Amino acid sequence: MGINNGQVTGTTKIVDHGPASDRFNFVILAEGFRQDELSLFETYTNQLINFLFSSPPFNDLKCAFNIYRINVASDETGADDPAACGGPGTTAATYFDASFCNSGIRRLLVINSQTAINLLNSEVPEWHQALVIVNSSEWGGSGGQIGVTSVATGWETIALHEMGHSAFGLVDEYPYWSGCGIDTTRDMYPGTEPGVPNATTDSNRDTIKWGDLILASTPMPTTSNPDCSQCDSQANPQPPGTVGAFEGGCYYHCGIYRPAYSCMMNDLQDFCGVCQERIRSTLVPYLEECYAPQFKPQNWFICILLTIIFAIIIIILTLPALFSGSIRCYIKGLIFRIRNCCKGNTKRCIQLK
Repeated sequence: MGINNGQVTGTTKIVDHGPASDRFNFVILAEGFRQDELSLFETYTNQLINFLFSSPPFNDLKCAFNIYRINVASDETGADDPAACGGPGTTAATYFDASFCNSGIRRLLVINSQTAINLLNSEVPEWHQALVIVNSSEWGGSGGQIGVTSVATGWETIALHEMGHSAFGLVDEYPYWSGCGIDTTRDMYPGTEPGVPNATTDSNRDTIKWGDLILASTPMPTTSNPDCSQCDSQANPQPPGTVGAFEGGCYYHCGIYRPAYSCMMNDLQDFCGVCQERIRSTLVPYLEECYAPQFKPQNWFICILLTIIFAIIIIILTLPALFSGSIRCYIKGLIFRIRNCCKGNTKRCIQLK
């Protein structure tokens, strides 16, 4: 199955924060949606955007994004779900040839990445990250070069997890491959120090790669697995959000440490502090230096008073502004408030030149 089993029906820029050359361009593609189901895909896309921009740290990085939607109508609904992994053995004629049951894992849902890349290069040449939403209620997804998610219950967290892989180079922090109680060859991590930001073999406070985020009061290692033949089942001994060295991750029970007890890259909770730091460092270059302030509208009398006050402040700050970008931005914000005092501003991403 493949591109002969569907057609591209349109590309829409649904979040516009500036030229594609200046923003992080995120593209969402439909898979396994028939023509008469594309309105459902558009609903899912809006759900994902709302979830993304309400999740830390993306709630503070909204202005870095442009988001595009590519409507792709497939001949049939869903994805292949082979019986070999416990599925019903169904197949679906879809544009990206989505299929569960890869590497013997039913939840590992993949598509033909090259087909997606070819389409992205054609429709949104300056894309940075893409996610394919597959019209299936079976739980699944994958990272790799293109993120993939089904629309099972809680699917928005799958989407962010897979973005963690594809867009930000984050590794899985969960300590199993097939599942806790199933794996028999995942006792001890066999490799050297991984070249990823959110996993390490080093539990030394002085040399661990995320040491700047660890409090002096946090023990190191923070947890140790007492039985490396299985996943560590102990409760979190630290306050939620604590960064340390928690044993178990990268599909192994022992010998490897993750930054936090819970994380989007482990159990689909909020991104941990280390992952958030990586996301921020990736997206900050796509932010403008200066944005307009948000404020409520005022009546004309208050606006006259504010204009006088702001004008005095601007005069006082004119000389310091020659040496400080933040002061120059502050002055631009005051000028914007003067000009828009009576109507106010609720938009977060207006750039001040």
